[in-house]
Amino acid sequence: MSNVIELVPDRAAIEKLHAKAFRNLEGDVCDIDRMGEITERLVADWCQDVTHERSLELANFAVQHLADMLREFKKGYFAAWHRETGSG
Repeated sequence: MSNVIELVPDRAAIEKLHAKAFRNLEGDVCDIDRMGEITERLVADWCQDVTHERSLELANFAVQHLADMLREFKKGYFAAWHRETGSG
């Protein structure tokens, strides 16, 4: 019977590892979001000088969409974190 107990993972230990990994993502999430903002602004400035309309449209769409996706990712990350910690 003791062999069965050894095969069952320690749920508290696993949850602690997951929580730590989740918390450790915060810096990366914020860095990615910030890079999206920087890229969005740089491409917006660059697009004013480009003469190829189709390239301009595609570049603008890609960067805008990336920035939107990054903002939503960051928003979801913080929403999940606050629900997990019970602080919001």
